[in-house]
Amino acid sequence: MKEPVIGITMGDACGIGPEVVVKALESGELAEGFTPVVIGDDRVLKRAKQLCSASRNYQFVNQSSLHPEIIKEARPSEEVGRASLSYISYAVKMAMQGKLDAIVTAPISKESIHMAGSEHPGHTELIKEQSGAKRVAMMFEGGAFRVVLVTIHVPLSEVPGLITKDSVLSTIEITDESLKKLCGIEEPRIAVAGLNPHAGEGGSFGDEESRQITPAVVLAQRRGIDAQGPFPPDTLFYRAARGEWDVVVAMYHDQGLIPFKMLSFDEGVNVTLGLPFVRTSPDHGTAFDIAWKGTANPRSMIEAVKTAIRFSERMG
Repeated sequence: MKEPVIGITMGDACGIGPEVVVKALESGELAEGFTPVVIGDDRVLKRAKQLCSASRNYQFVNQSSLHPEIIKEARPSEEVGRASLSYISYAVKMAMQGKLDAIVTAPISKESIHMAGSEHPGHTELIKEQSGAKRVAMMFEGGAFRVVLVTIHVPLSEVPGLITKDSVLSTIEITDESLKKLCGIEEPRIAVAGLNPHAGEGGSFGDEESRQITPAVVLAQRRGIDAQGPFPPDTLFYRAARGEWDVVVAMYHDQGLIPFKMLSFDEGVNVTLGLPFVRTSPDHGTAFDIAWKGTANPRSMIEAVKTAIRFSERMG
């Protein structure tokens, strides 16, 4: 079996991405049996290696020419946003050509990429379009439990209208398929969260459960998927953390990610399901407030690379 080639994008140069990438590769915690290819900016990478007293050499692809002084600004920037978009586009292109087995993306600033002209809310939507994937879902892996989101980067006011039988069923199906393929779980146990308090309590607090979520769960069960719910969200995650299910399907971003990150922030990894290649990332953002101070914790990046290696071996 050939060693997996893992492309690692540097992320926003003004954030902690360059630092955690270097720290992860210098940590000694990553297996020897893979080839890392860092994609970013040469001068910024050199600054990051100096910051971390790093000496290891690895394959590098230069995709921008940022002035190193820009990192002192530690704030959103059109120039840096354009550069971070170029790293992603190059990585996706190489993965689609079979030259990368997986992509690990360091954090980008959504404000920066919007300043640079991108209309996408973030990595997930951008990579979906560039890869031509028909449907994707965001899964958070590691720590106390897994969680997959039905809706991602949308205003909370728009969430109820996006919770449909089709969107919930599609998320359950891609979750079932991906846990079998990537995680080696033969019969994934999937818990589905309700949208409303107490999962609507018989329609007293909303009817999305009876109109949309329950029909999706029933149809999934008829297709042989071990899906259960909808469960009241306020108790579901306590039970999930105790191991009752393999994964939770949450209805919206904060419903799933507040409990996940509270329990698993350092170990958590963001995985995009449904792509023709593996894509992972740390579960944190750019952290401009601590960028370039040498204090960023690389744990989530280390876990993201480990997960990319493990999943790409299964995909291969």
